[in-house]
Amino acid sequence: MARHSRFTPKSTPRGWCINVPPKFTASGKRERQYFKSRALAETAAKALKERKAAFGAEATIISPTLAAQATEAQRILAPLEASLVDAARFYAAHVERSRSSVPLALALEQFRAAKEGRSAKQVQNYRLMAEDLNEDFPERSLSSITGEDLDAHIERHTNGPAGHNQRLRLLSAFWRWAARKPRGWCDPAELEVIEKQETSSGIIGTLTPTEAATLLATAEKHHSDCALAFAVLLFTGIRRQELERLDPSDFTSDGITIPAASAKTKRRRFIHMPEPLAAWLKAYPLANTVLPTDWQRKHKAVRRLAGWRIWSDLVEPSAPPAELPPWPPNALRHTAASVALARGKPIETLVFEHGHSGGLQVLRNHYIGVVSKKDAEAIWSIRPSR
Repeated sequence: MARHSRFTPKSTPRGWCINVPPKFTASGKRERQYFKSRALAETAAKALKERKAAFGAEATIISPTLAAQATEAQRILAPLEASLVDAARFYAAHVERSRSSVPLALALEQFRAAKEGRSAKQVQNYRLMAEDLNEDFPERSLSSITGEDLDAHIERHTNGPAGHNQRLRLLSAFWRWAARKPRGWCDPAELEVIEKQETSSGIIGTLTPTEAATLLATAEKHHSDCALAFAVLLFTGIRRQELERLDPSDFTSDGITIPAASAKTKRRRFIHMPEPLAAWLKAYPLANTVLPTDWQRKHKAVRRLAGWRIWSDLVEPSAPPAELPPWPPNALRHTAASVALARGKPIETLVFEHGHSGGLQVLRNHYIGVVSKKDAEAIWSIRPSR
């Protein structure tokens, strides 16, 4: 039977002492607290008794249902190294942001009214942006739209780096206006998710064999649950946004089906299983989902740790060193297409599997000869470490 804590002061050679059990100490361990006089010890003992009474009163109101919910919540939070208090504060902040936000349509209406004095071209651009946003996020509050949502939105409504960057500039102007006080309708940090795309004279960017191998090795080392996703992107050329919409049932030993609902072009297509990807699937079997939890953040962290100039809140410091090279736009997709052609895949097959809409001549102009046969075989030979 547990002993009751009485907090009775006792005289010792070191002074008046009180024995304090772990649940009443800051360290979480049993302590002996010493005082110069009996009066000081009795004052401290009184305060401890009051805390004990309050602790007991609070403990009696915890129902079995609440205790069960707390246990389950603690299990969910354990992998994230977060406490119940952390979760409660996060949820309270989320609710507070939601309450202080406004519907997207209303925010866009007020933003466009504030920008009426701009040039006719700029006003038109804001109108088109508003139409696309309202189409993708009907009846959504501004605070409920995440950076991942915005990134996918830009992908759906633009083609190529120039269009991507133009829409990002327009969207950033609106988003930062909405986040600025006294409005405070959204979190400006959500824009950090979206990467600006960089190009040079229209030349596509691909990865070298060393860069591709480093990328996959980095995923295996730091975020192994992302390794398969990077391998799928590298060896098939699936668009990242398409991959995010796939289900494990779309994968078979024969290949990968891109349902019409998941494809950017809204047309079903099938990609025959590449030999190297089969090896990665064996090493990292699919579970309940194709992508791991927190994929967007880990996707950035892996590329940053592999040596690219990518902002990542999972890496310290979050802002990358200026000397790192920028990540080439659609690097994995471009590498996959260039490797496939260098290894002799018919260009007509590539058009179908990759879902290209620009025609055969566009692929011939941009992909043929970009990767040498030797480099293509080197990339094709990359295998998992386990």
